Amino acid sequence: MADFLASILDIIFVAGILLALGRAVWKFFRGARPSAPGGPGRSRKEGAPQEVRHATARDPVCGMFVSTEVSHRLVEGKTVLHFCSDECLERYQNEKHKVTA
Repeated sequence: MADFLASILDIIFVAGILLALGRAVWKFFRGARPSAPGGPGRSRKEGAPQEVRHATARDPVCGMFVSTEVSHRLVEGKTVLHFCSDECLERYQNEKHKVTA
């Protein structure tokens, strides 16, 4: 019976160690989160309006939605067009030149 209890305590101990290591690895790879606008100690309501993030736009060539943060951009006057790839951007430019020529 004593061997059984010792085995159970060993399992609990190892599980605790693995849990602590898992949390440490999670914190390491998760990284630090950015602070609220206006610096530490200020809430988001007190700071400047939060900028729009994770906005998407539709690629005018293929119709795919693409993040405006990582898209290939083409500025035409006051309009900004967002493309999912260089191929779609080049295709758009080639089609535009064919129409104007």
